[in-house]
Amino acid sequence: MNRQLYWGQDRMTSAFCVPANLSMANIGAVADELRVLPPDGDIVLDVADLAAPDLSVLQLIESLRAEARLHGGTVRLAAPANDTLTALLRRAGFADAPMPAADHDFWFHGVSLQ
Repeated sequence: MNRQLYWGQDRMTSAFCVPANLSMANIGAVADELRVLPPDGDIVLDVADLAAPDLSVLQLIESLRAEARLHGGTVRLAAPANDTLTALLRRAGFADAPMPAADHDFWFHGVSLQ
């Protein structure tokens, strides 16, 4: 199991470590694990070990963010996007286009891209 639950400030916080090999081939199993997390809590994703993510990873993360917003929860990355994830964001057109501040803060924790 890739998750830990603990109480944060007045609500449940779930920490989830994304598998290094996450891609379209196994995204369904990871989505199933994420669905059991409380959507009204705080979810912290550790994506630091992603080796070769594809667009399905971005879709999963963005859908998780949207679902949490609908239920009053939050999703954040444990650390800013690493080089591998940043490269995927660039390939997908996210990083090179003007990005809303909230999205930039989510992916890069406010650090400017070079």
